[in-house]
Amino acid sequence: MGTAAALLLSLALLAPRAAAAGMGACYDGAGRPQRCLPVFENAAFGRLAEASHTCGRPPEDFCPHVGAQGAGAPCQRCDAADPARHHNASYLTDFHSQDDTTWWQSPSMAFGVQYPTSVNITLNLGKAYEITYVRLKFHTSRPESFAIYKRSRAGGPWEPYQYYSASCQKTYGRPEGLFLRPGEDERVAFCTSEFSDISPLSGGNVAFSTLEGRPSAYNFEESPVLQEWVTSTELLISLDRLNTFGDDIFKDPKVLQSYYYAVSDFSVGGRCKCNGHASECGPDEEGRLACRCQHSTTGTDCERCLPFFQDRPWARGTAEAANECLPCNCSGHSEQCTFDRELFRSSGHGGRCLRCRAHTAGPHCERCQENFYRWNPRMPCQPCDCHPAGSLRLQCDDLGTCVCKPMVTGWKCDRCLPGFHSLSEGGCRPCTCNPAGSLGTCDPRSGRCPCKENVEGNLCDRCRPGAFNLQPHNPAGCSSCFCYGHSKVCAAAAGFQEHHILSDFRQGAEGWRARSMGDPGHPARWSPGGLLLDPEDEEAEFTAPEKFLGDQRFSYGQPLTLTFQVPPGGSPLSTQLRLEGAGLALTLRHSDSPHTPDSGQAGEVRLKFLLQETSEEVDPPLPPFHFRRVLANLTALRIWTSGHSTSSSGPVLLTEVQLTSARQGLSPPASWVETCSCPQGYTGQFCESCAPGYKRDTPLGGPYAGCVPCTCNQHGTCDPNTGICLCGHHTEGPSCERCLPGFYGNPFTGQADDCQPCPCPGQSACTTIPDSGEVVCTHCPPSQRGRRCEICDDGFFGDPLGLSGRPQPCQPCQCSGNVDPNAVGNCDPLSGRCLRCLYNTTGVHCEHCQEGFYRNALAPRPADKCMPCSCNPEGSASEQRPCDPATGQCACLPHVTGRDCGHCSPGFHDLQPGRGCRRCKCHPWGSLEDQCHPKTGQCPCRPGVEGQTCDRCQLGFFGFSVKGCRDCRCSPLGATSPQCHENSTCVCKPGFVGYKCDRCQNNFFLTASGTQCQECPPCYALVKEEAAKLKTRLTLMEGWLQGSDCGRPWGPLDILQGEAPRGDVYQGPHLLQGAQEAFLEQMTGLEGAVKAARELLQALGRSARCAQAGAEKTCVQLADLAAALESSEEEILHAATILASLVIPQEGLGQPANWSQLATEARALARSHRDTATKIEATARRALLASNTSYAFLWSLVEGRAALEAQQELEDRYQEVQAAQKALGTAVAEALPEAERVLAAVQQVGADSALRLASPVAPASPPQKSQAEAMSLKVQTLEKTVTSRERMVTEAARSLQATAQAVLQEMEPLTQLQQEARAALTRASSSVQAATVTVMGARALLADVEGMKPRFPRPKDQAALRRKAAIVQDRILADSRKKTKQAERMLGDAASVSSRAKKKGREAELLAQDSAKLAKALLRAGKQEHRRAGRLSSQTRATLGLASRQLLASEAHRQELEAAERDGARLSQMEQQIRESRSSLEKDIKALSELLTRLRSLDTQRAPARALNETQRALERLRLRLGPPGALQGKLRLLEEESKLQELQIQSFESDLAEIRADKQNLEAILHSLPGSCASWQ
Repeated sequence: MGTAAALLLSLALLAPRAAAAGMGACYDGAGRPQRCLPVFENAAFGRLAEASHTCGRPPEDFCPHVGAQGAGAPCQRCDAADPARHHNASYLTDFHSQDDTTWWQSPSMAFGVQYPTSVNITLNLGKAYEITYVRLKFHTSRPESFAIYKRSRAGGPWEPYQYYSASCQKTYGRPEGLFLRPGEDERVAFCTSEFSDISPLSGGNVAFSTLEGRPSAYNFEESPVLQEWVTSTELLISLDRLNTFGDDIFKDPKVLQSYYYAVSDFSVGGRCKCNGHASECGPDEEGRLACRCQHSTTGTDCERCLPFFQDRPWARGTAEAANECLPCNCSGHSEQCTFDRELFRSSGHGGRCLRCRAHTAGPHCERCQENFYRWNPRMPCQPCDCHPAGSLRLQCDDLGTCVCKPMVTGWKCDRCLPGFHSLSEGGCRPCTCNPAGSLGTCDPRSGRCPCKENVEGNLCDRCRPGAFNLQPHNPAGCSSCFCYGHSKVCAAAAGFQEHHILSDFRQGAEGWRARSMGDPGHPARWSPGGLLLDPEDEEAEFTAPEKFLGDQRFSYGQPLTLTFQVPPGGSPLSTQLRLEGAGLALTLRHSDSPHTPDSGQAGEVRLKFLLQETSEEVDPPLPPFHFRRVLANLTALRIWTSGHSTSSSGPVLLTEVQLTSARQGLSPPASWVETCSCPQGYTGQFCESCAPGYKRDTPLGGPYAGCVPCTCNQHGTCDPNTGICLCGHHTEGPSCERCLPGFYGNPFTGQADDCQPCPCPGQSACTTIPDSGEVVCTHCPPSQRGRRCEICDDGFFGDPLGLSGRPQPCQPCQCSGNVDPNAVGNCDPLSGRCLRCLYNTTGVHCEHCQEGFYRNALAPRPADKCMPCSCNPEGSASEQRPCDPATGQCACLPHVTGRDCGHCSPGFHDLQPGRGCRRCKCHPWGSLEDQCHPKTGQCPCRPGVEGQTCDRCQLGFFGFSVKGCRDCRCSPLGATSPQCHENSTCVCKPGFVGYKCDRCQNNFFLTASGTQCQECPPCYALVKEEAAKLKTRLTLMEGWLQGSDCGRPWGPLDILQGEAPRGDVYQGPHLLQGAQEAFLEQMTGLEGAVKAARELLQALGRSARCAQAGAEKTCVQLADLAAALESSEEEILHAATILASLVIPQEGLGQPANWSQLATEARALARSHRDTATKIEATARRALLASNTSYAFLWSLVEGRAALEAQQELEDRYQEVQAAQKALGTAVAEALPEAERVLAAVQQVGADSALRLASPVAPASPPQKSQAEAMSLKVQTLEKTVTSRERMVTEAARSLQATAQAVLQEMEPLTQLQQEARAALTRASSSVQAATVTVMGARALLADVEGMKPRFPRPKDQAALRRKAAIVQDRILADSRKKTKQAERMLGDAASVSSRAKKKGREAELLAQDSAKLAKALLRAGKQEHRRAGRLSSQTRATLGLASRQLLASEAHRQELEAAERDGARLSQMEQQIRESRSSLEKDIKALSELLTRLRSLDTQRAPARALNETQRALERLRLRLGPPGALQGKLRLLEEESKLQELQIQSFESDLAEIRADKQNLEAILHSLPGSCASWQ
């Protein structure tokens, strides 16, 4: 009940007064301010409170006590994640309903919620509130101890508001039931146990009144302490101790789950704190809660006045006074002020103005600043601007007038009085200007005097440089120096006196002449009073006599005075003075006003004319120098008068003319005469003459011409007027600048001995060389030259001065006509030796031919003179040895002939450098003569003989002898070959016998067809055997019988001939001689074969470069083979020597028969022949063995060399294929960034163009609105056209980028090509495999193409892809061409290898045939090698065929690549067209921008209609360019056609791929079907 009473008390203290004061409005109906308060509210409603502990995390069970709301129900569950079971802090401040209660709940005591652990609930109000009460409604029993805290300001400390506890002292250290006495601090929190009982178990309330127990609560408006006490921005409820029944000590979980904090409602009653200056609160610009301040206040709580409302201190609004803020009074000169308490205390207005404008000052800007004034309070303040030096003080009066110091004047005391200057702290100083040189008083500020034209100095007391004679009457102050223009330094000359040239007309006219209009002139009319002016002429002219003319320079600056006698009543005359001279003329008017006589009286009128350029009315104006030039040569002085009239009193007379001048004298001095200080080269008083040694720069130029030094080089003097030098010291010239003829030297040094006599013949002229100073004669006698004429001229020789001996006159050169007469240096000038012989001649007089030339050097015609030897370098013995100078015969090598040694001697051939010619070695028996072909060495053979040296029989011939070879005539039916043995016997087929195999063997018979011999029946074989035995025995007996014949000794011919026909016997010595010749012939042939093998071996060594490569394996084998051949050759030569030395005895006819002696000799001779034959046979066998070894070496070398070369070539080709692959990858990698960059550039151009086209057009002026709208429609149409073009370009660029990326991905299969090429390299072993590598490369390429095809785009996209891949395709085409060329080179190498193998096979066959003549075994080996060569030739032919087919395929592929290259060229052209289109598009965009600019400038143009017409015409031209007939549309149409063409080509390319794929399958089938013996496919 006490709490309710306190709450009602608080409401009674605040609410009624606020209601009475009209809390809702801050101003009453009359507009008077009054206190206003925001509405009283539940400040906690809807605001989110924060709790430090809330159940449900983790989910837990709680059990309400019996008697509590919901008691009797089983334990419930709190789950923060379940919306139906959570009890978070939002239920504290929501709408509270008794029917549907919601509450916040803390964890139970089972989770440790009990003292000293506190559970805090914090409520942030958003801003300061004036709290009236705080009410808590608990869902469970009220806590045993809890406290309320508050914050008075955001971020401030927590202050205790109220404690509730059954143990105040123990829990909070506070006594229970504390009360305050008046005067004590009322900001004290009480502690009470009123609400700390455990009952009720549910629904207990706790209400806290902020003013309960505060003594000043009834005087709240006047208590700042309580006002601060009720202010709060945040509230904190600290739940410190739970109320229990004491059963919690058993720690029963069910018991512990029944103790927890639970609050169902949290209410805070109060108002938004606005200090009585606002009726509502709301969010500010930053979204924070703030008062809507009135009464000129500001701040979140209206806690201060606005900046300019500081006239009284801020105060809280009360019911008695609104205490609104009042504005400062700054008289309109400031908008800033601050509160000044002292000012408020003294004047009742505390607003002190800041930063007063308009030079005002004072608390309210009510007066002017110091040193400012205003004569009207409504006028702005003006600065006094009193001069600090001229005024006594800086402050002026209300009119702005300053108080000045003495001699100072002015409104602001800023200037001196006239005649004073230099205003300073001491006042002004008097002026001290020279009256003769100044124009008036001095400058009052600087004190500088205004000087006349030729005067300078602060006081105008000195003449300027170039002037002299300061005089008061001179308008210029000083006279300019004349000095004839040669000097600017002059002074007044001494010794001159004033002189007057006078005509007073007392004795007559004195030579004056008069002239009037229309009158050429006549002597002036004179009267005793003066010259009479003609009364009938309105204008008259008088011309002065000679004494006034001539040199009148001394009159410069002096007056010429005219005196007229004017009758009474006459008027002043208008008179002018005209001066003429030096080609100039000028007119002067008088310089002072004439004195007019009194009316009715006659009198004189004097007119003065100052002869100076500063005189008034000089026409035309002349500079001082030219004015003096006129006076220096005055040719005419005329006096013009006009405007006179003759009165009745008498005429007008010119009574006197006086010209002031000067002459030499002392007094009175004439100070206006100058004396000049002359520069170097001038002399005279006026620098009118040139000094000695000087002359006029212009000859006869007069005193005005400048003087320059005489240029006589110290060899004479010059005339000062003409400048001509009078030369001496042997010099001449206008400036004595050269020596006289016959003399030499440097006249410019200025010495008397500069010119010396010339040391030349006949004292002729000479000169000196500038660098060395040497004397050189310039006019030598004919045929002589030189510095001193000491040598003969060109074309002559001699010693004219005898410098080298006895003097000899110069004579013409004698060179036998073999020099060019127009040439220089034909002969030596001293000895006469010819130096430039022509026509290949030489010698002292060109009388001989040069070395290497021949003929007659003295022949009259050049064609008959010396000719070159032209020795053949191959046949000459030495290039250094010339030919015979007379005959031209060259020195030839051995066995070389001809004048130029150009051909071999008869019997020799094969001319070689350094060696000469080789002997023909024609066989004496087989050749017709001992001469052969000079180049090939082929000898002319006898019939049936062949070979280069005619050393063997042809096939089918035998019996090599001096008569040639005889025909074997073997039976074609019975012989196995046309070739017979040396004894003419043929080799018969089975069943045939006879020398010529022309009959059947015994027991054989000729068949009916006549083609073969058929064996007889078997019975005949027995007869044949018996007959053979009998024949053998008969033959033996016949031999013994014949052996008894002493005339025919028996010889072992069977050993010598190897095979003899049956029944042949030794026939005599001639047969033995034939055998010897046959052996010699065979030895000769064998020697030739060995030599040929050595030559072939040398050729192989040169081709293998063994001389450079060093000891390689091949070269070592060649060296071993050469040694074996050399040994074989030695054995053959030794055998031939033994055969040649064999002596065969000849038996003469008719000698007596001595059988015993002859038989003994025959036996000895036979024994000797047998031994010799054995040796020959052993030698032949050794030669045969050496030949076989050589042949084996050669064959292995040929096969191995060819295979090695083929393998090396294949390795090189494989390396090139790898390099090509790398280059292709690099090219694609380089092309891709370029393509991407082009794409980005095209996109950027499109974007920029779109931005430019999208820029808005400035609105046209109203008179042109209709035209501008029509123009705008055209512009929009044009923008759409350009946008479509840009879209097409952008799509093309994107497609190009996609194509480049796809091609880059397709390059990956090239690694397969590398692997297959490496596998092919390991299988390469012969020339055939070169083509195999090409085939495999084609397979890999075909596989790549097949792998690429599935990734090809659809047909509808192929055209765009083909059109955009130009750059990448170019590089692919280039790489394909490179691969094709490599394949062609590989095939070409394979063909060459096969050709070389075939050639080696033929050479092996020939060598085998030669060796076959020596032995049957060698013949069989030769045949075997021949068959091997045949097989190799067949394989080579097959390889060539395969290579040819591959070459044809490569050619077809190359044609396809050329077609693709042409497509690439068309693509490049299309790309160029795209660039041109883009350039044209940019131009159109630029033109459109210019049109838009014109449209924007319509308002500023004078003729907008004409501008619109021009714009319309320009738009029409642009539309025609971009429309369908335009160039851009045509280019796009060409692009579309090109796209269709590319699509057709892609289809053709696909069909070609299908054909290639079929060919590849056929090749693979053929490859697998080949037998294993064809090639090493493994």
